[in-house]
Amino acid sequence: MRVNPPNLEITVRKPHRLQPGQTIGVVAPSSPVPAEDLEKGIALITARGYRVVVGEHVLKQAGHCDYLAGEDAARAVDLNAMFARQDIDAIFCARGGYGALRLLDRLDWATLAANPKIFVGYSDITSLHAAILGRANFGTFHAPMVTAHPKLDETVRSVFWQLLESTEPLGALPADPAQMQTVVGGTAEGELAGGCLCLLAHACGSRYAPDFDGKIVVLEDVNDAVYHADRDLWQLRHAGAFEEAAGFVIGSLTGWKKHEADPPCNTPEALWHDFFGPLGKPVISGFPFGHEPNPLSLPLGVRARLDADARTLTLLKPAVRP
Repeated sequence: MRVNPPNLEITVRKPHRLQPGQTIGVVAPSSPVPAEDLEKGIALITARGYRVVVGEHVLKQAGHCDYLAGEDAARAVDLNAMFARQDIDAIFCARGGYGALRLLDRLDWATLAANPKIFVGYSDITSLHAAILGRANFGTFHAPMVTAHPKLDETVRSVFWQLLESTEPLGALPADPAQMQTVVGGTAEGELAGGCLCLLAHACGSRYAPDFDGKIVVLEDVNDAVYHADRDLWQLRHAGAFEEAAGFVIGSLTGWKKHEADPPCNTPEALWHDFFGPLGKPVISGFPFGHEPNPLSLPLGVRARLDADARTLTLLKPAVRP
């Protein structure tokens, strides 16, 4: 875990807001992208008034395997180029999958730090979110990727664009408290950080490890067994990642039931209470973000207030600057 010098508060920088007429670059840092799904997502983005530039290697596939969207060097070239180009105003990932962490040592961190742009993605893109926040010090967006946009409802789509286009704080995110649970009561304030649980755990011990000190940590995962999530949480705890965290917002462990007996002996809810209860920090579970049919967007690096008793998450600052 990165340790900041004592008594030194590092201000997370914000990217410039998006406005219709500007240009969005599309990259594929992880797995191959279905062309038809990409076209549908791009059509919705252009319908809002944006130009779209697709990275040169987005529709490629690595020659030695079928789970990477082109060779590592090619995917890194696309990402570095989008940050360097002055005619690109924001960068959206086409999809997740696997492979983003393979790019971290290939990225031009000086160029990224000099060009803090809106960067959008989730799932495997968690590796890039944590690294960008730690190495380039600007906020990113744990938010639906291009191929997911055709499946979003109007509320979720509206939140997405409001976060990227408005310089006003969004306020309380429109999540139904009745669909969530209070794991540990209380309130907390801090910048949002986190993402996909397994990827955050895999980063422990590396120079790209996440820093959760003073943060509201958001966690979710997909197609994982309960005991896998248990293991990942303990990896982060043993690394000291949770010691100074302000609170936790847990999403879903999507697809967990297929790994369990019927009826299941283990449940995510039981794990959350067992693990987070002794930490004594405010925690809610069931927040609709990440691998959900209609995931809300979360601006990482933006200050928020968690009220675990009321089961609300409120954004206190805007996610972008004029």
